[in-house]
Amino acid sequence: MTQKELIQKYQQLSDEEKYRLKLNILALKRANELTSNRSKVKLLNAYIKSKNQINFTDFKLYLRNKLPSYMIPSNIFELQDIPRLPNGKIDLNNLKSNLKVSYKGYEDKVPQDIDLPQNDTEKLLVKLWQDVLGISQISVSDNFFEIGGDSILSIQLVSKARKSGLNLRPNQLFENQTIRAMSKAILNSSTNNESEGFLTTIRKEGHKNPLFCIHSGGGHVFFYGPLKDHLKKGRPIYALNPAGLNSDEEMHENVEDMAADYLKTIKKMQSKGPYNILVYCFSTSVGNEISYLLKRSGEQVNIIVIDTMASAWNATDNETLMVRIKFFFKRFFLSPFKTLKHFFQERYYLIEPILVKLFGKTHEKELEKLKANLRKMSVDYKFKRHSGDVSLILTHKEDKRFEDFTIQSWKNLTSGNVNVTYTKGHHNTLFEASDIKYVSEKIDQVFVE
Repeated sequence: MTQKELIQKYQQLSDEEKYRLKLNILALKRANELTSNRSKVKLLNAYIKSKNQINFTDFKLYLRNKLPSYMIPSNIFELQDIPRLPNGKIDLNNLKSNLKVSYKGYEDKVPQDIDLPQNDTEKLLVKLWQDVLGISQISVSDNFFEIGGDSILSIQLVSKARKSGLNLRPNQLFENQTIRAMSKAILNSSTNNESEGFLTTIRKEGHKNPLFCIHSGGGHVFFYGPLKDHLKKGRPIYALNPAGLNSDEEMHENVEDMAADYLKTIKKMQSKGPYNILVYCFSTSVGNEISYLLKRSGEQVNIIVIDTMASAWNATDNETLMVRIKFFFKRFFLSPFKTLKHFFQERYYLIEPILVKLFGKTHEKELEKLKANLRKMSVDYKFKRHSGDVSLILTHKEDKRFEDFTIQSWKNLTSGNVNVTYTKGHHNTLFEASDIKYVSEKIDQVFVE
């Protein structure tokens, strides 16, 4: 059942039936039978074994100099030994059974370790962080992403900050990841009356042609943040986030208007081409329109497409559907429970709008409204043929025909070059810690200067 069909079914219910449905869902939530992982703060834990005594504070400082912030563990556990299964793999369920000593980033803090807020902005930010992260002891020198912050929680923080009267922008989270630094950035921006519009700066430094990353269908750009730690130095990185991410902004009505506005923003940062524009999932439609506009004005453009078919929303021809069905049953017979779990997880977005409408918090409802608008824009958009180049970075699929469909979808849209390269990883995790290193190497290879 599609999202449209699900909504139609819901609209056909009587008021009494809708009320009963709401009560049933509420009962499931109260019984913890219906939950969302998005509400749980995920912390990165490290388990280590050492011959020498460890100074956890020094060890964490060492990690900060060696790793990007999102890879620094919140909690560190020193073990007497690493437990293993009979096959030699690590026994994850019994790691803490050999616990020697632990350092829990925020739980083990004592009052003298906490840097207290010094002004009203810092005090308000502490309360907002406590609310979003679910942590009571927060220091103004804590790093948001080291104590459990992620892209989804970042959106919540921005939304709550704005409702509290703080003009916090997404780019300020990239550049100022502690409360103290964030407070200074907010105060300075209000004093200087700065506004970057659609633009979020991920990395300012560099003399090479910038990389412009278009937001996803989720309405945010935070997941692009790790690129600054993995792409080669010397290249500025910017991301474009949609109007409507904050409640006081009017959303775009179509891809054409969105692309035109984004292109104006891009040209303010880079006056002439060649332009390197990265797109992923939803943003292929915006990238196609920007490429069309640039080529029409005689500019050179390189659209870097990350593992996404052109016009994927409309990929419903018989051959594609048959391949998907065959692939599903192949996986089902190999691992039925895992396949069904994955199937329903992938389609959670169909029922999510209804759940958010019934039970969601204000910022969740605002974000869902934006996501619904982006989906509609993408479905309504008619892809245009142009002469720009496309750099297509793909993951290997179990059925090679999926790769062929994706490649051909872009060849049908451009008379320019379609350069194909492959990366390790899975489509859903390409910008996460497991895969970001590999996809960044491929992005570095396809830049046009």
